Amino acid sequence: MQSAIKQLTKIYLNVFVFVYALYAYFNKGVAYAFLAEIVLVFGFLLIFFNLKHYVFIWNKPVKLVTFFISVTGIWFLFGLGKFPLVELLQDAFMFFYAFFIFIVFLFAGEFEQFKQKIFTLYKWYPLVVFCTFLLVSYIPFFQSFKLFGDIPLLMYKYGDMAIHLLITTLLLLCGHIKMSKRFLALNVIIIAYLFLVIAAYNRAGMVSYVAGLFLFLFVYRKKFSAAAISSYLKIVPFVLLVVMAFYVNTKVDENFQGRTIGIEQLKQNVTSIFSADIDGSLSDNKVWRLAWWYKILVDATTPKNAFIGKGVGENLALINDIKVENEGLRAPHNFHLNILARFGFVFLFIWIWWIVMHMKNIRASNGDEFNVMVLVMMMAFLVNASFDVYLEGPMGAFPFWTWLGILYINDSEAIPI
Repeated sequence: MQSAIKQLTKIYLNVFVFVYALYAYFNKGVAYAFLAEIVLVFGFLLIFFNLKHYVFIWNKPVKLVTFFISVTGIWFLFGLGKFPLVELLQDAFMFFYAFFIFIVFLFAGEFEQFKQKIFTLYKWYPLVVFCTFLLVSYIPFFQSFKLFGDIPLLMYKYGDMAIHLLITTLLLLCGHIKMSKRFLALNVIIIAYLFLVIAAYNRAGMVSYVAGLFLFLFVYRKKFSAAAISSYLKIVPFVLLVVMAFYVNTKVDENFQGRTIGIEQLKQNVTSIFSADIDGSLSDNKVWRLAWWYKILVDATTPKNAFIGKGVGENLALINDIKVENEGLRAPHNFHLNILARFGFVFLFIWIWWIVMHMKNIRASNGDEFNVMVLVMMMAFLVNASFDVYLEGPMGAFPFWTWLGILYINDSEAIPI
């Protein structure tokens, strides 16, 4: 029996990585296949049947994650019969996805193998996403081709792309992805090009990538020798020349927000972060977010909402009288304010404490490089989630909680239960 479960766990590990790759490579196009949720359910069944040999890591961050899940579960039970089940689940999964941490613990016995499989999918990430970007940009068929729901398969959220691109960059810098020099050079060029594409389409993605990369380089600045820095600087002009030549000649139609690829769009995106004098969708989006966030903060000052929030099930856009183009949009493009609205200030303060608990470890000069790398990824996830509906859905939550599970296994002493 035990050997059968062990073999099933190995098969499940491969399925887990395959589904992770689908979300990384295709993003929103597979969101409505509900593959992450199916993987989560089967993972818990495996945990149940493998309890005797399950490795459980019970550190302080995991205890707080358990608290987040438990409070969400209580609100979910209170909402049964009061709100539609689909809407309850949609809201509650903002923390139910955190169960992926415990599923990653299933792979503690094959931890190195699991990590290498994740690293391998990022080895090919830039090339795959670059090809899909060209397909959806220049071939009309792929602009409307759908496999799941009403979302085109190759429709990618560029903020999400920035996070995966940062993960790829950090894995390359830390030497976790091995490849030939030619393939490495190709990847560097593609990464630089995709970053410019992201910067043109999505401000949050641009900020997330830049903040994460600079933070990592700042923490490990002393590890880069003068010779290494000099060698990097020699190839920078060549990379910029190739990338910019290709970038300025990329001609694509404006997207639904009226943005396109080009130097002028890059300039507007950067200046719009610090200025309110930019007209059009850039300014409109900023004002729209700020108006919703203000209403949430005002609403949270009432005693009941301040202490326990509104729970899950209520449509925040509807109760805050916010006009949205998509009726399915229920979250305010800020995960932290979503927490405040649904669970109150006490829960929000514990969430912030949980974040600080992780972030302060980045400052440890003698910290494990792998742990620091994952913590920088975590910070980038949270930055992007501060300006988008990101951790509320599987495209962001699946990789976010997976990497935290990897962090806890790497950082903690495993205790069998």
